[in-house]
This record gives sequence, C-alpha cells and structure tokens, in this order.
Amino acid sequence: MPPRLILFEEYAKIAVISLAGLVMLIGGGIALSWYNGQQPAPCNVADITLYGTLVYYPSENSGAASSAAGDGTLDQTAAEDVRQQIEQANADPNIKAILLQIDSPGGDPVAGEDIADALKQSGKPTVAFVADEGTSAAYWAATGANAIFASADSALGDIGVTNSYLQQTQQDTANGLQFISITAGPYKDMGNPDSPLTPAEKDLLQRDVNITYRNFVQQVAANRNLSVASVTAIADGSSMLGQMALQNGLIDHIGSIYDTEDYLAKKIGGPVTLCQ
Repeated sequence: MPPRLILFEEYAKIAVISLAGLVMLIGGGIALSWYNGQQPAPCNVADITLYGTLVYYPSENSGAASSAAGDGTLDQTAAEDVRQQIEQANADPNIKAILLQIDSPGGDPVAGEDIADALKQSGKPTVAFVADEGTSAAYWAATGANAIFASADSALGDIGVTNSYLQQTQQDTANGLQFISITAGPYKDMGNPDSPLTPAEKDLLQRDVNITYRNFVQQVAANRNLSVASVTAIADGSSMLGQMALQNGLIDHIGSIYDTEDYLAKKIGGPVTLCQ
C-alpha cells in the first residue's frame, strides 16, 4: 500500500504541473492575441502631399518652416520630392496604392508634368484628392492619376500659362536711375524689369508661353481622355468649382477624403491604412 500511495502522489503532481502549463499556454495565447489586436495594421497606401506652390527642386526654406503668413504651414512642394516618393511606393511590395493629396495654386509647369508622368508610370492604383485648390500646374499633376476626387467647393482647372511681370522703368526714371545694358546677345536682358520690353522681346516671350499652353492643353486632354478641342474651350486661365469640373471631365468624383479612401479600399480589396 505505501508504494502505491507514493505513485499516486507523483501522478497527481505531474497532472497539476501539466494543468498549470496548459493554463499558462492558453493564457499566453490569449494575451498574444489581445496584444496583436491592439497593434495598428501595417500601412498599405502611400499618402503623398502636394501643398503650396509647386516647384521642381526643393528649396532650403520650403517645407514645414514658417510660411510667408508666419503660421507654420507648408508653402512649397518640390516635384523631385513627390516623384521620389511615388517611385519608393512603387518599389514597396507592402504598398497597394498611391494617394496624392493636393492643396496648391500651381507653379512650375515642368514640375506639374513631371508628377503627372510619375503617376502614369505607376503600376499601382493612383488617386488624386483635391482639397481647397488644385489649379494650374497642380491640376496638371493631378491628371496623371487614375482618378481625381474633389469637393464641390474645390477650385480646379485654371488651364493657362503666364509669364507676366512688373516693369519699373518709369519708377527708375523718377528716382534718377538709368539702366545700362552690357550683354552679348540682343535678347539677354529680355524680361528685366528695369529695361523696357521691346515688341520683338514680347513676341519671343509670347511664343514660349503659347508653346507651354499647347503642351498643357494636350497633356490634360491625353491624361483625361478628352478631346483637345473640349479642353481648349475651357482653357481660358480661369478655375471652376467641383461640380462644373465634373461636368467638363476634369475630375471623376465629388467627394471627401473618406469617399476617396472607400474608393481605394475597393481597388485594393481591403481596408485602407495610409502611410504617414
């Protein structure tokens, strides 16, 4: 009898230890499941911004530094930065789509075309969302996306080109100042505000503005699957609000950023988590 009692006690100890281990294993699994549930889902949509004036190369004073208004807002975006972000998103297998958020009055036409081309090169779904404003070169950039969303109150379009400047020759004369031109080439001082613009110089400047304008119209027409004639008809340098832009084929949807994310979710087949 005593040997059997000892054997029973040993079995009991083993059973207790095994039960304790099972409880710990189950508890650990529950804890791990809870922990994983608390972790944010990995981001899957590249969130790229185009805010403020559009330039080609970044300036040392651009970005989050104080703007002219002194309110710390972004005052400039460089196409080079945006293009690199698009290329990085294309190379990342975890990124399923690209969102370009725009609030910009435009700027450099070459920069706008560069961003549009980068979006068109992407093999992933691309969407542009225009907040308050997406005009001129910023609108050109947006046309490279597969779809454009905007608010009913967003300013859009402004398809036109300007190279205007303030001539101050009369003020110079009043101040007793005289401009002395020493150049090699008759047009080297063209566009200098201290020098009167000759008819021949104005013709040259107008020639280049017209060429850029035609490129702008043709690119918008191609990117938006519109006729050159229909784009030319509205390309008077004025902007239009969302509903009119939709009617003219300049955008695809009237909606908020939430509508844009819902659209992206359908494109990628699951919830959207923006990469900040």
